[in-house]
Amino acid sequence: MHTPWGKAQTKQQLDEGVYWVTTAIHAGLLIEKERAQALLSTRACRIGMPWNDFLAFEQEHAMMVVFYEQPQLYPWIEEELSAKLAEDALRLRYPDYFVGEKAIKKRYLNEDASH
Repeated sequence: MHTPWGKAQTKQQLDEGVYWVTTAIHAGLLIEKERAQALLSTRACRIGMPWNDFLAFEQEHAMMVVFYEQPQLYPWIEEELSAKLAEDALRLRYPDYFVGEKAIKKRYLNEDASH
């Protein structure tokens, strides 16, 4: 299998349409586009790089958005820790990801206060 990072050395299916792939020099997640739209928010999908029929989330930074939104897909540690580690990494690399979230929370807090 070819990936955006070169020829895959390993490919592990984490869920339907979700693959962890490694190459000689890099690794990441490949998620079929339709599956990504079902699993992830629009903000998260924008972080992924379109590649053929997939969204590619490289291991250094981008894949953390997947594990933040779907921590059960990270099979190497418990879900709560996966979500926390992913959130910390996202806040460093993609702080704008949380901008919309803050605006939504603020709006709901204001609506609740007015009732």
